[in-house]
Amino acid sequence: MKRINLFTILTFLLFVIAVVVASLQEKNLLLSIIDSLFIIGILYVCLGSLLYIFEKGFFNGLVYAIKRFRKSSKLGKYASEFDELDETKEAHEEFSVKRSYSITKSLLTLGAVTLVLSIVLTYLLYT
Repeated sequence: MKRINLFTILTFLLFVIAVVVASLQEKNLLLSIIDSLFIIGILYVCLGSLLYIFEKGFFNGLVYAIKRFRKSSKLGKYASEFDELDETKEAHEEFSVKRSYSITKSLLTLGAVTLVLSIVLTYLLYT
């Protein structure tokens, strides 16, 4: 038996909470479910995309440039001597640092599934 993913359980719990809240309101139940599915999906896709961007090292070049620019002035060079965070290495060492997150694929997959499901339900509701 496959291990149940934590994000699948979290998505299911968020969906159940959204259904309970929607049933307590005086709105259309199906429309509230579709709205909550869309919000859950878009949050997962945004978080997964952000993690994917960090994972691929997109901001490494920007951080390296800011550190080099800071050290280019006399005052910045003096301040960077006392700063532990500002240890600028060579470009090939700086760009090779990449992070890996294990939840990126899960977030993107579940987000895409819930977004597609909400779009299909919206199409079926309004046609």
